[in-house]
Order: sequence, then structure tokens, then C-alpha cells
Amino acid sequence: MPKHGKKQEPKVIQLKDYQEKHAGWQEPQALYEYEDSAPEDGLQPPTPEEKAKRERRAIPKAVYTVCLALVAVIIGLGLWINREFLSWDNLREWAKLQVLGEEGGDGFPVDITGSTVYDSNFLAYNGAAVMLSDTALSMVGAQGEEALSLRHDLNQPVLKAASGHFLMYNNGSTGYTLLAGTQVTASGVAEQDIITGAVAANGRFALGLAGEYGASHLQVFLENAGLQYEYAFANDYITAIALNQDASWGAVCTARSDKGEMVSRLTVFDFAQPEPVVQYETRDNLLLAACWSENGVIYAVGDKALVSGRASEGNFTEYDYQGRQLTAFQLAANRAFLSISAYEHAGASTLMILNGGEPYGESNPLRVELDRRVESISVYGGTVALLAGGEAVFCDYSTGQELARADAGADAKSLALSNESHAYVLGVSEVRTIELR
Repeated sequence: MPKHGKKQEPKVIQLKDYQEKHAGWQEPQALYEYEDSAPEDGLQPPTPEEKAKRERRAIPKAVYTVCLALVAVIIGLGLWINREFLSWDNLREWAKLQVLGEEGGDGFPVDITGSTVYDSNFLAYNGAAVMLSDTALSMVGAQGEEALSLRHDLNQPVLKAASGHFLMYNNGSTGYTLLAGTQVTASGVAEQDIITGAVAANGRFALGLAGEYGASHLQVFLENAGLQYEYAFANDYITAIALNQDASWGAVCTARSDKGEMVSRLTVFDFAQPEPVVQYETRDNLLLAACWSENGVIYAVGDKALVSGRASEGNFTEYDYQGRQLTAFQLAANRAFLSISAYEHAGASTLMILNGGEPYGESNPLRVELDRRVESISVYGGTVALLAGGEAVFCDYSTGQELARADAGADAKSLALSNESHAYVLGVSEVRTIELR
């Protein structure tokens, strides 16, 4: 018989209580979880979302900050390098490409529409090759697909381009057409024969028209071909026109004869004023082309010397070629890229990279020596590509360092960079591609 008549309940001692009382219990300093261990009864394993949160908590916030800063710098650098291509029309074409994809093409080489494309009427735009032949204005995409084929009846066609806007006109006649990307925005007939023209980044354009007895006439138009400004030269013949980014200012190169000597003049206009604001004369130096760069420097390429300066400062300087012959030139990236040679038809040449925003000296211009005659120059980003003797030479234009060479073909007439490692090559009857490896 049990000693006690009343049954006692067993006393349960908690280990935690015992340790608190007898061993000075302290909260654990760390908790450890083992993913491979089996969960205790009644406990659920952590979900993938919970695991991800724990892993993110383990990464310091400074790492996120540094990563975001690096991404912002890379994006900003990319936008700055390609700022001249960041127009609304380029972005629209890019969006169209992302939505619809590239139309399949048969690849390269691609035959030229028509029989002849002049070197100056060949360029690259938004990854496509653009060419104006004697019968059509054509655009061919990176896969060889046709993006545009616009027929014309111009017998001496000339193409001018700026930020995705294209001005096509008939040299020595009156017809002209303006395009934004692949869309025709204006078309008309000038009052007199067109000598030369230019188009601005916003789509406004200018025409130099022939007058009587060697005189000429400047007309500047809005995007819809409405007349914005005009000026008549009494004795000067227009040879080149340059517009600033929004076509509020312009520079016009002219030539005339003075007692048997040729005199070229660079005239700067503010189109809000009726008369020119700056004029500069250069003698025995025919000005062939002009450009108003983004940083405000005006370049006028002559057959004997380069004229450069800022309209805001009102003074211009000349860089003489020292008797050497101009073989090719390109005005881009706020610089003038000129190839000169001591030989009339072949032989070695020198690429000169001039920054008109800085004083000319030992390092300006930067010189790149080549053992062949440079026939064409193209610039994209930080790369300049040269066509010399059937070979394409790629260089870093900030240092002059040669990056690579590629065979362009014996019949190569011109090249156009579509990015820093890819170029289109114009042959006698076809367009092909080359890659920088």
C-alpha cells in the first residue's frame, strides 16, 4: 500500500530555469542555423524569399551604394560618348527595332542601287549604311536588310547629314528633299540653282543659291521648309555652309577674285540680326567645307590651311599645311581630322588631329604617320578609321595609338564607322563590312 494516500504530480524542471538560478544564465550571443538539418516537429523550413532576405541583410549597404554609383558612371559615360546620336529620331528608330526586331536580310555584301556613289555621299546612321547613288537614297541595316530606298531624278546628287536628319539636293539645279530618319519631312524647288547646303541637328537647313555675275544668296529654312532667314552676297560665291545645333547661328564660306588673287571669306551670322556679326579673310586658300562643332568651335577646311575659331570670341587662326596636299578630311567629335601628303598621287601621308578649342603647339595637332595615302576618314566614339591603300586602319584618336588593321578590298572607295569596332566599306559596285578583332 502506498506510503501517501494522495498521488503527487511529477515536478517538471526547465533546463533554462535551472541554469538561470544556478549558473548565471545569459542569452546566447549567436544563433546558428543549418540548412541541411531536419526541421523540428511543428517548425516549417524557411521559404526561398526568407533565405533571400537573410542573404541581402548580410551584404553591407556600402556595397549597394558603390555598385549603383558605378552603374551611373558607366551609363553617363556611354551617353556622353554617343551624345551626337541621341536624337529623338534615333531613339524612335531604336524603340521600333526593339519592338519589331530586325527584318531579316541576306547579309553582306549588298549591291549598290544605281551605278555610282560618290565618296562624300556614303555614311553610317543608327547602325545602318546610308548611300546616295545617282538613282536612289538607300539605307541598309546591319543584317543587309533594306531600310529605305527613295528614288530620285537628281543628276548631281549631294547628301548632307546631322543627327539623323538628311538633306538631299541637286548640285547645279533646284530640287531638294529633307528627311528625318527614313521619313520625308520636306521637299521643294529652290528659287535658283543650289550651290551647296547644310542641315542642323534639329532639322532646319540652309541652301547656298547661285546669283548673277558670280554673286550668291543664302537662305535658311525651318523644319517645314518655311523661310527663316536670307542674305545676299554682292560679289562672293558660296562654297560651304555650317549651322550650329539649333540653326540660330551659321557660318558661310565664300570665294572671290581680288586683282587676280583668290580671297576666301568666313562670314558668321546670328540669324536674329540682318547683317553678319563676324568676318575673316584668308588668301590663296579655297575653303572647301565647314562645321560648327558642339563646343562652339567653327572649322573651315581649306586646300592650303585650316581656319578655326569661336564666333563668341570674334577671332580666328589658321593652321598651314606647309605646302603639303590635302588628301582627306573629316570634321567630327569637336575636332578636325586632316590627312596631308607631300606626294601628289600616292605615297606616305600624315593624319593630323586638331582641337581648335586649344592653342596649336607640339601636342596639338596630334600626328599619326602612315606609309600609305589616306583616302577616307570616319570617326565614331573614341575611334578614327582610315582607308589607306585598300586597308582599314583603326586608331584611338586621343592618343594616336593604332588599334587594328583589316583588309578593306582593292576597290574600296570610302568607309563609315557604325560603332567603334564595325565599319561599312563602299566598293565600286557593293557595300561590305569589316570588324575590328
